[in-house]
Amino acid sequence: EDASLVDIAHASAINAFVALLGYFAAAAIVDDPDCGRLALQQTGFIITGTLFLLCGCLNDRLSSTWLVFMYFGSSFFGQCGPNCTTFLIPAEVFPTNKRAMCHGISACAGKIGALIASILFNFVDEKDLFLISGYASFAASLITFLTIPETTTLDLYEIDKQWHKILSGERYEGPATDPKHLSFYERNQNRLCCRR
Repeated sequence: EDASLVDIAHASAINAFVALLGYFAAAAIVDDPDCGRLALQQTGFIITGTLFLLCGCLNDRLSSTWLVFMYFGSSFFGQCGPNCTTFLIPAEVFPTNKRAMCHGISACAGKIGALIASILFNFVDEKDLFLISGYASFAASLITFLTIPETTTLDLYEIDKQWHKILSGERYEGPATDPKHLSFYERNQNRLCCRR
């Protein structure tokens, strides 16, 4: 509240640097089969959500220094996770001849969500803003767990082969249907909703 324009610019520069470090960390581990896109996205959402909830719940009990450090942590893990993977995953999970359109739709949905948040956040106080962001991060982690397939070690040509088999009415058997590459929903859809 009493910060000068120079103080705000300094804090913004530090935050950008921390975020950049997070992005470099993501680039270093995103292709590691032991980590992968799915775990990186889920972990990033969970850590970021936790930090946002702590900022919201402890807003009046912690010093501004602690709040700033937690916010920097959320910037690091936001970059080393969801910000990296939310544009990487849509570039991989769709077949080549539909990839640009589907990636565009995914990006558009993200931009619409950001627009809605930027409008609605004008009507909530700082504490509620952190709480809403934390709950949204946890919801995104759950959606990631349920619906996103893992493509880290999958040859993307297999997605194309699977798509062509589906279009021709044939059954695809190959790496793209290996349980390690399927979402939780895909692995369990017969048990979850298709019992007869």
